[in-house]
Amino acid sequence: MRALSAIVSTVILLIVELVLTILVYTGLNVYSFELFGTLVRFAGAVLETIAGLVERFLSGSSNTAYASLFGELGPKSMLLLLIGLVVAAVVRLLTSLVRGVRHG
Repeated sequence: MRALSAIVSTVILLIVELVLTILVYTGLNVYSFELFGTLVRFAGAVLETIAGLVERFLSGSSNTAYASLFGELGPKSMLLLLIGLVVAAVVRLLTSLVRGVRHG
């Protein structure tokens, strides 16, 4: 029963993170277009940096990476991934704090 509860809570946590990520991304795009543009440019720079690192350290796989991963990802996709990481970190931090307060 405990394992089922852990699976259900993990799925709920992932759904919350997904919805919040989409809301943050859409909210930035709609309500703060200038900041959104700045973040897209930053995400593009991050994407180029990662591509450069892959090319440098995994040169044998760089053509495959460009054909599959980097060819499909654009700056907006990378921004969505980065926002997802930040939202997930914040949600998990808050979840940990709430659990810590309950048990402490």
